[in-house]
Formats: sequence, structure tokens, C-alpha cells
Amino acid sequence: MKKIANVVGFALGCAIAMISVAGCASTPANSAPTVEAPKRVIGAEGVPMPEWVRNIPVAEDVMYFVGEGRNGKTVTAKKNSAVQDAARQIGEWKQSVITSSIKDYVEESGETGNTQSLENLEIASITKAKANTSGIRQSLSWINPDGYYIVLVEYPKEDLKKDFKSSLNEFVRNESAAFAEFKADEAYRALEDNLK
Repeated sequence: MKKIANVVGFALGCAIAMISVAGCASTPANSAPTVEAPKRVIGAEGVPMPEWVRNIPVAEDVMYFVGEGRNGKTVTAKKNSAVQDAARQIGEWKQSVITSSIKDYVEESGETGNTQSLENLEIASITKAKANTSGIRQSLSWINPDGYYIVLVEYPKEDLKKDFKSSLNEFVRNESAAFAEFKADEAYRALEDNLK
């Protein structure tokens, strides 16, 4: 009888131990997963990395771009390199918006008759928009731990509209046709819609 009590006691003890171990191994159903906080990066000048480096701001009337300057031996050269990088990004953005606007216009209007004129308009608009960097304004800067210069620049959306409108006006004068002017106005409205 004593042996049976010992075996039952041993079995009961093992069962309790197994339940305890199993309970420790599982996580409660309502526990939230742990999220690791972003690593705090300190720049070359002892300044923590600003939020705009990771999360580019968004605004209704301007576009923001972050440029990185690695080229150059001096701070000024690296800063200029960073602004040039941002200007390159702005040029690519302008090209994308103009190309998309004209493509949307062609698809929505069903205009397929004079595609050469539309292609010429697209090329002229992109060339003019990419060449004009007058609206670029540097907002903020930061030097990362490796010594690279990081800048936040802004570019007014209105400046792209002006460049595009100017290209449209030149295009209409060159075509010298009322229909071309009408089509140019429709393309401009498509650009405005893409900037919203």
C-alpha cells in the first residue's frame, strides 16, 4: 500500500511539474508583442538623428526630399552634394508626375491620333521641369555618424505647375492650333489631379 501511495504521489508530482513547465512555456493570449524601439543614432556633431531622416514629411503644397552628400572632402562640398542629390530626386519626381499625367490624359481621353505631338509635349515638359530648380529650398540638415551630410529640401508643387503650363503654352504656339490648346489644357488638368 505504501508503494502504491509513493507511485501515485510521484506520478501526481510529475504531472504538476509538467503542467507548471507547460504553463511557463506558453504566453498569455492577450499579451502584446514586444516592439523594439528604434535605435537612437547620434550624428557626427553629437546631434541625434532627426525624425525627418527616417520619415519624410508630407504637406499639401510642397514635396519634401532627403538628399545625402558623400562626395567631397569639406563640409561645404558634402552639403552641396546632398542638395544636388535632392535636386536629382526632384527631377525624377517631376518626370514621373508629368509622364503619368500625360499617360492618364491619353488613356482617359482616348487620344491616339496625334501621339507624336503628345510625345513632343512630354519631352519638352520634362526637359523644362528638370532644368528648373529655382524653387528648391533647403529646410534642415544633419551630419550622420559617418560624416555624410543629410539635407531636407522642399519644392513647391506650384512651381511644377508653372513649368508645365509654360511648356504647354510653348507647345500650343508651335502647333498654332486651337485644338492643340484645348488638349494642352486637358493635360494640365490631369497634372493638377495627379498632384492632389
